[in-house]
Amino acid sequence: MPTNQVLGTPAIVAKPPFEFDEGGMGLLSKRKLEELVKQIDPDEKLDPDVEESILEIVDEFIDNIATTACKMAKLRGSDTLDIKDIQIILERNYNIRIPGYSADEIRTVRKFNPAPGYHHKMNALIAQKQLAQTAGKNGE
Repeated sequence: MPTNQVLGTPAIVAKPPFEFDEGGMGLLSKRKLEELVKQIDPDEKLDPDVEESILEIVDEFIDNIATTACKMAKLRGSDTLDIKDIQIILERNYNIRIPGYSADEIRTVRKFNPAPGYHHKMNALIAQKQLAQTAGKNGE
């Protein structure tokens, strides 16, 4: 094989860009929305105003997630959006888990770790309650 053919081929083939349905109108097309509705109820037909509202809500939702995930990636010092950025936003803000992806390193529920003085204050409150109960029983 001649060397000029090896050097002329790219090492990494770029993926084709994402293509919107129906000429770039949004992430979810009317056709896809109709298919989703038919899966739930084959006899249901959405009002055009409701259809438009749902499509706008979907676009806003995706835009909000993407924007917040990009901010998350920037905070961790990366210029690349990673799936864990999206996972964190979906899990913490919307309680949505992505099936098929391990979320072991993403801990959305934090264990309660009290400040050093917390136990001292709680013990003082318990002692005060016991003292009040003892004084109430002796006064009767």
